[in-house]
Amino acid sequence: MSGNGASGGGTSWRRRFTHSHLSLRNRMVLLIGVAVAAVVAVVAGVALASTGIVLNRSIDDQLTEQAQAAARTIVPSMPGPRGSWRLIGSNFGLPAQVILADGSTGTWSGQSVTLPVNATDLAVAEGMVDKQLRTVTVDGDRYRVATLPLLFPGRSPGAIQLARPMADVDQTLRTLGLILLGVGAAGVVGSVLLGRLIARASLKPVNAAAAAAEEVARTQDLSALIPVTGSDEIARLASSLNSMLRALEASRARQRELVDDASHELRTPLTSLRTNIELLLRAEANPQRALPANDRDALLRDVDAQIRELSGLVSELVELARDEVPPEDVERTDLTEIVHSAAERVRRRAKTKNVQIVVTTASSPVDGRPHMLERAVTNLLDNAVKFSPPQGEVFVTVGGGEVVVTDQGPGIAPQDRSRIFDRFYRATSARGLPGSGLGLAIVADAAAVHGGSVRAEEGPGGGARLRLSLPVPEDALWSSPSVAGLNAACPGSWDEVSSAASSGFARASDRGPRRARGSVRGL
Repeated sequence: MSGNGASGGGTSWRRRFTHSHLSLRNRMVLLIGVAVAAVVAVVAGVALASTGIVLNRSIDDQLTEQAQAAARTIVPSMPGPRGSWRLIGSNFGLPAQVILADGSTGTWSGQSVTLPVNATDLAVAEGMVDKQLRTVTVDGDRYRVATLPLLFPGRSPGAIQLARPMADVDQTLRTLGLILLGVGAAGVVGSVLLGRLIARASLKPVNAAAAAAEEVARTQDLSALIPVTGSDEIARLASSLNSMLRALEASRARQRELVDDASHELRTPLTSLRTNIELLLRAEANPQRALPANDRDALLRDVDAQIRELSGLVSELVELARDEVPPEDVERTDLTEIVHSAAERVRRRAKTKNVQIVVTTASSPVDGRPHMLERAVTNLLDNAVKFSPPQGEVFVTVGGGEVVVTDQGPGIAPQDRSRIFDRFYRATSARGLPGSGLGLAIVADAAAVHGGSVRAEEGPGGGARLRLSLPVPEDALWSSPSVAGLNAACPGSWDEVSSAASSGFARASDRGPRRARGSVRGL
């Protein structure tokens, strides 16, 4: 129980210290002062203990030699009162007495101090113990007493006791203690002052970073970066904070751009939808001015199409508005499976135009998020189908970490090929086609997340070719027999394979209707 309480008390103290109102600098100074005080206390204690041991050992050696010398000069005199003996001899001016084997004692004439005798002293007098050294207190004074064997001529054995006052030793230790206390206190005060200077200098970059962060929080200006000096841990912290500020600023810019573009794109369909619904409501409220059945059906179909367009736009806006990486695990997957799955989905939607999707694949393992990649490939195919003429063909080739989609549409003007992957980018000539202008932006985002790229090129028959390139893992680069075979057959690049797969495309595109060259694409 007590151990748990002590442990809980220590934890509570650390928690209170950690969450105290002291600043970091003051906590550092306090810790330095406590550490130095602990070191000084340990050093002072060891010094005092060592000095006491050395002095006591020196006194014991000196006292033993004096007791032996005194024992050689002792001569007993007449017995004193109550059987005590008066002794003649040198006692070096120290309190001394003789103990006989029968327990009687003898002292020097004029001596006022009577030393206590214990069982060990009697054992020394009886010759059973060699000697005894101990500290006693007599009338409030401390003495160091040495008891050694003594043999009177013609008498039974005894012992001599010689005592030395310890007042000078105690005074020496007290003086040394005061000196150590003063020096230690001065050392603690000096260490606290020095620690305060060191803490102030060390935390100066932290204060600058804190001031910059507070300024950012106050002004909401994410472009105000924290100054970075040196290359230590504090500089790394400032660099990390600057990277975070840049990421937040970029995220805010993307969100602002998305909101501005979305508001612009939503305004037109919402206005048209509201106009059509108000017209239908007025027609229903005034039976005398009812709309013809054909006009009413056309309005309803227009409303339905606009609602579908808005639903798709909102869905894609939600997808693009996610700055964080989708919660999907990265796994080894084959682009062939992804393309086949996306092609089957798009074929169902392409039946209305009788557009055929021709897929040529070779095993192409990549590390990625399957659902995100399938969404990107689906958008590429939807884009190709939308701009392909009725009864046209869309050619898809897969291999070497690339998905190449080629259509028989009007193609993409060179000046627009770098912009079709921007959000909401659609030319005036493409406004009449369904879509939100976000599909290819989603493809670009998916490519960036996977460390790849996407670009637009001119197809062999004048149509468009969109190329999605992803990094191929090194351990899977030559693991697929089909890829190895294709590389052996076409050592130049995968472009030759995709060109060969669409070799019949140029001839087929001549048979289909052609739209004006240079129209801008956008899904």
